[in-house]
Amino acid sequence: MNDLFQRRLTVIFGLLFIVGGVVTCNVLRSSREHPDRLDVITAARAVRTLTAENGPVRLSIPFTGRLHAVDRMLITAEVGGTVQRTGKTFREGVTFRRGEVLLQIDNGEVRAQVNAQQSSFLRTLVQLVPDLRIDMPDAAPKWEAYLKSVPVEGQLPELPKLANEQERNYMAGRGLLDQYYGIRALYERLGKYDITAPFDGVVVSAAVEPGTIVTAGTRLGEFIAPGTLELETAIGAGELSLVHVGDTLRLTSTEGPGMWQGRIIRAGENIDASTQTVKLFVQVEGKDLRDGQYLTGSIEAGALSDAVSVPRSALLEDGSLYTVKDSALVKKPVEILHEGVEQAVVRGLANGQVVVTDRLSGAYEGLRVAPVKQ
Repeated sequence: MNDLFQRRLTVIFGLLFIVGGVVTCNVLRSSREHPDRLDVITAARAVRTLTAENGPVRLSIPFTGRLHAVDRMLITAEVGGTVQRTGKTFREGVTFRRGEVLLQIDNGEVRAQVNAQQSSFLRTLVQLVPDLRIDMPDAAPKWEAYLKSVPVEGQLPELPKLANEQERNYMAGRGLLDQYYGIRALYERLGKYDITAPFDGVVVSAAVEPGTIVTAGTRLGEFIAPGTLELETAIGAGELSLVHVGDTLRLTSTEGPGMWQGRIIRAGENIDASTQTVKLFVQVEGKDLRDGQYLTGSIEAGALSDAVSVPRSALLEDGSLYTVKDSALVKKPVEILHEGVEQAVVRGLANGQVVVTDRLSGAYEGLRVAPVKQ
């Protein structure tokens, strides 16, 4: 009886403990305070800007280029042999007058061949003249005189003029013409062993020294006339209509003081696909200029009225600009008057209007921004 009572009492206390726990949890849960939800504040993006001021905008096209000598000769060996020592050593910075020997390659072997063939040619003439007295007596005196003028060593004189077809066939049949033109070909080859200056100039590159053995095709050096220089540069394809052949401009050096005058002498015909630029060539005159020197300058191409100059990168694909109003982006359509490599000239902005000069990724109208004056 007592055991049954104790079990019932235990069950009752257990139920009361469970019910009390549930009530306590509900009370605690209801007593918690829910914090207010914080509004998400979007931070403004900093952007570089400029303030539009309409007025005349001068179209100045900046450029940089390198000077090149117009008269330039890359010296390459056409024959093989050993480079000989001459009166002037072929060295960088050494000047030569027109016609002076720049380089001389040993020609002893070819000269010996010339002498051998010329001796054989002389023997043929000696055998030919007696036959001519019988076969062609009218032509014999002319060939006798030519025989006396042919040296064993030295320049071979030109053949006498062939009077008719019979005389031509007679000489060809005896092999005289073959021998003559074979010797002339050797003389042409012999002339390639002496390399002479085609104009007054200076050596800017020397790749060989006396005693160097060269083969046909070996590059020997470079020779230029330093007095005539031209500058090669490039401008945007859209700017080509603003420049003309004959326009003059001023140039300065990136390495020091000095100012020179240039004149546009020609422009390229094709547009570079990767840069969308066109080559421009400027003839430059003046002292203290050297081949390979970099010069900078600008081409003044007039002015556009009631316009604003903005970075070209600020233009959107549809030709409009982003402006700032009440710290938010607003798209503004404009009229593009000119597009250069770096700058564009537009019309349609109001004075004082704040224009975004950065190219923004993911930008849209209404985006909050914080303008920073450029």
